[in-house]
Amino acid sequence: MRRRRLVALAAGLLATAAIGAPAEVGLDRPALDRAVDAVRAHYGVPGLAVGIVRDGEVVYTRTVGEAVAGSGLAVDDGTIFKIASNSKAFTTALLGRLVDRGVLGWQDPVVAHRPNFRMADPWVTREMQVRDLLIHNSGLRPFAGDLMLWPEPNAFTRADIEAALGHLPLVSSFRSQYAYDNVLYLVAGEVAASVGGASYETVLQRELFEPLGLNRCRAGAWSRLDDRNVAQPHQRLEGVVRVVRPDPARIEAATANAAGGLRCSLGDLLRWSSFWLDGGDARLSPAQRAAIWTPHIALPLSERQRRWDNAHFHAYGYGWRLSDMDGQLKVAHTGTLAGAMSMIVLLPESDAGVVLLMNLDDEGARQVLMQVLVKAITDPEAGVDAMAWVADWDATVAATPGDANPPRQDSLSGRRPATAEDLGDVIGRYRSPWFGEVSLCPRGTGVGFASARSPRVAGTLWRVGEGPEAPIHLVFDDASVGGDVRLAFDGALTLEPIDAADENGFEDLTLHREGDCGPAAASQPPPVSTAATPAEAGMIRMRALSPSLVHDIRYATRHNFTGRRVPGYRRGECLLLLPAAEALARVERRLRADGFGLVVHDCYRPVRAVQAFVAWAKSTDERTKPDYYPGLEKSALVPDYIAEHSGHSRGATVDVALLDCRASACTPVDMGTRFDFFGPEAHTGSPEAEPVREARRRLIDAMALEGFVNYPLEWWHFSWRAGPVPDAAYGFDVE
Repeated sequence: MRRRRLVALAAGLLATAAIGAPAEVGLDRPALDRAVDAVRAHYGVPGLAVGIVRDGEVVYTRTVGEAVAGSGLAVDDGTIFKIASNSKAFTTALLGRLVDRGVLGWQDPVVAHRPNFRMADPWVTREMQVRDLLIHNSGLRPFAGDLMLWPEPNAFTRADIEAALGHLPLVSSFRSQYAYDNVLYLVAGEVAASVGGASYETVLQRELFEPLGLNRCRAGAWSRLDDRNVAQPHQRLEGVVRVVRPDPARIEAATANAAGGLRCSLGDLLRWSSFWLDGGDARLSPAQRAAIWTPHIALPLSERQRRWDNAHFHAYGYGWRLSDMDGQLKVAHTGTLAGAMSMIVLLPESDAGVVLLMNLDDEGARQVLMQVLVKAITDPEAGVDAMAWVADWDATVAATPGDANPPRQDSLSGRRPATAEDLGDVIGRYRSPWFGEVSLCPRGTGVGFASARSPRVAGTLWRVGEGPEAPIHLVFDDASVGGDVRLAFDGALTLEPIDAADENGFEDLTLHREGDCGPAAASQPPPVSTAATPAEAGMIRMRALSPSLVHDIRYATRHNFTGRRVPGYRRGECLLLLPAAEALARVERRLRADGFGLVVHDCYRPVRAVQAFVAWAKSTDERTKPDYYPGLEKSALVPDYIAEHSGHSRGATVDVALLDCRASACTPVDMGTRFDFFGPEAHTGSPEAEPVREARRRLIDAMALEGFVNYPLEWWHFSWRAGPVPDAAYGFDVE
C-alpha cells in the first residue's frame, strides 16, 4: 500500500504516473494554524475542522469557529458535520465487505439483487452491474433525479426513486462517458440492504461504524435534543452568511444516505482515513481495496490540477476520485450540499490522510485550504502561504468552468410579476411520471409554482421584459434552493436553470397538463399532534438557550387583551421547536453585541388558548377595548388579528419587542404601540409609525437574518420559515 507504482488507469486511458518514495518531513504546525485562520477569515466560514493523520497517528488538527454562527457553540473534533458525497466511499466499502464475504460480486447484475430495478432502456437494465452503479457511466444526464433527493424535506422515498429511474431519459450510450449522479448510489445502498438482510443504515452500522469505532458518525434517526454539537448549514445569501435549512429536533434517516446523507465528526473521519491507509486491516481485503481504488472511468484533467498538483491523470474508482499529485497517488473525494462542504484526501505513498469539514458551501475556501494542507505533505517547500493560493484561485477561477460556485445571476432586471391573465390556459395542474404533480396557480395577485411532493421547490412566476413573448422565470421562495429557472410551454411544460451551477435535474422534468387549478381550498385546521410534552414535540425552553432573553408572557397573567389568564398558560414560559429556538437565541446574541436585546411576549401557544381567543372575540365582553382596540369594532378582530388557527401552536412563531441595553439596565424601546394593540398604528409599515420606524426596522432586520418573517399587521409577530415546521398543531399546556 505504501510504495506502489500506478501503471495503468482504465481501458482506453493511456497515462502513467511515476510514483517515488516521498521525503519524510515534519509539519510546521504554527504555520498551518495561521493558514487555516487566514482562509477562514478571508472566506467568512462560520466553522471548520481539519486534521491530518500519518502512519496511523493524528499529527495535526485545527477546529475553529462556531457550529452555528452566533450561537457560541465552538467547533471541536466531535462536532458532527454533513459530509455529503463523501458518504459514497462508505457505501463502496460496505459493498466491498459483502464481496469479501462471497454474498455479492461487483459484476453481479443489479436485477439479481433488485428485481424491480429498471432503466429507461431494457438493454441497459439487463446489462447494468453493481459496479456500474458506482462509476457514473449509466448514460443519465449529470445529477439526474436530484430533485427527488434535495431540497429536503420532501416526500420521496427510496422506493419512489428506484421506481422513477425508468422514467429518467438516457442522454448518452451506456458506459460511454462520465456523468455524475446520486440516484444510482441509492440503488447501490439498497443492494447492500438486500444482501445484508436489513436496512442500509443497520447494515452500515453493523459492518463499518461499530467495528471501526465511528461513534460520532450518524446514519439512522437521532435526537438533537440529546446531542447539540451539530454543525448547521450556512450559505452566503445577499452578501450575508446565515443558516439555511437547519435541522429539526429529531433528525430522521436521510433518503440520500448512501449517496450523500451521512454525517461524521473530524475525529471519526480521521479514524476512517487510517482504516483506508492501513493495507493490513482485515476488515477490508487488499483485493477489495484494489478494486475500489482502480481507475474505472476517465475524468477530465483540469488546467488547475496540472498547475496546482502537477497532475497527469484523473479517473474515478468506486466512490473515490483518483489522480496524482507531486509524484504520488492521490485518492480523494469532495462533498457538497446547500450550506456544507467536506473533502478527504488520502496519500497512500505517504501513509497520510487529510480531512476538511466546514459549514459553508464556498468552493474557494475548500480548495485553497485543502491545497495548503496536502502540499505540507507532498511538497513542503511550496510553503503554507494560504493567501498566495487565494490570489491564484481568484485570478484563475473565472477562466476555469466548474471550479467554483458562480454567483447567482441577476436575471430579473425589468421584471414584473406574471399574472393569471398573462398565462391564460397555461394555468393549471401538471404531472411528471417521476416528479409527480406541480401546480401553476394564482397566488395572491400573481402566479405561484408548487410541487406536491417537494414543498421547498416552490416560488413565484415573473415576466422578464415586456410583451407576450417575454420569458417567464420561476424565482424560488427559498433562495437556498438555487437560482432562477426559465419555463417553456410547447405542448408540455419544461424547465431550464438559467445558471449552469444550478444543474440538479430540472432538464429532465417534462410536465403535462392534467387539469385546472380549481377553486381555492378553504382554510383547514392543522391536525392536533398527539405529543403530550414539549420534549415529545421537539421543543425546548428558551431560558435554557438564552438566559439573557427577557420573558414577559402576558397570557399567563390577566394583563392581556382578554383581561384574564388564558387557558393553557400555567406558567410564563417561552417554548419553541429546537431549531427555531436556536435561531431566536442567535438574534438575541447579535442584538446584545450591539447594545440591544429582546423581550418575548409569546411563543408556543396551545390549541385551547387559540380557541379561547376566538370565543372571547365572539363574546360581548369589551372591558379591554380602550387599551387594546379603541378604533375597531370587536367583530373586526377576526381573522386579521385573531386567527382561528395560529402558527404559534406549531412552535415556530414568536411575539417579541426590542430592548435598549446600552445603559446599566435594559429598558423597553418605543415601538409605537403596546404589544397586542389591534389597529392600523400597529401595522409594521404604518405611516403613523414614522417616529419609531428605525426601531421597527432594527427588529425586523435582526429577526430576518435568522429566517423570521414579520406579519405586516403586527410589528411584534414573527414566524420562523428557515427550516421545516410541522403541519400539526400542539395541545399540551405551557408549564
